[in-house]
Amino acid sequence: MSNTHHNPFRDEEMAAGYDRWYETPLGSLADRYEKALIHRLARPQAGERALDVGTGTGHFALDLAAHGLEVTGCDSSEPMLEEARAKDPSLDWRYCQVASLPFPEDVFDLVLSVTVLEFVRDPALAVAEMYRVTAPGGRVVVGVLNAQSPWAAMYRQQQDGPFHRARFHTPKEFLDLLGAYGPVRWNSAVFFGPSGRGARLASLFERLGQTFCKGRGALLVGRIDK
Repeated sequence: MSNTHHNPFRDEEMAAGYDRWYETPLGSLADRYEKALIHRLARPQAGERALDVGTGTGHFALDLAAHGLEVTGCDSSEPMLEEARAKDPSLDWRYCQVASLPFPEDVFDLVLSVTVLEFVRDPALAVAEMYRVTAPGGRVVVGVLNAQSPWAAMYRQQQDGPFHRARFHTPKEFLDLLGAYGPVRWNSAVFFGPSGRGARLASLFERLGQTFCKGRGALLVGRIDK
């Protein structure tokens, strides 16, 4: 997570415990629906070159690698990168700033970034950098937490934790940001709340939400093509 006023992800204790969320029943459920939407929009293909910007502990980078992509993960937090390297030393893990990615133009078939723009000073510059390193015919897929979801409301009330100082985006702000590069394909995921209420009906909520009120899910995901 890069180019921040305050980067909470540089804290070693935070990095070491970051993945515990995915091990909880609610976190595992949310992760399943987030990944399903990301895959539907990104359409990752084995053999493609992918860049995961703000990779953190490598959660999404490893998912892409498991699908046969050649993955590079970059982040501005060395403690988070150490966690990622421990999971799979064979992947290309790089220290970087989102505002100045250390790659030439037109390199990657897929550039993915999930919950990163919440922490950068200049989200437009971050998206411009992602687009710059994307190869012609490739695509950029970005996920951000929805300012209008109950999850954002919950994070705003927290006195600590990585999202306490995050800047959340409304669907309109998000689409304006990506729309500078052409048509945006988008939807959202996770239509149950942070209390876990509705989790038993999560599958139904996802189908209805993505069909009838796609601006209401917790994670907004958009794709732009180059």
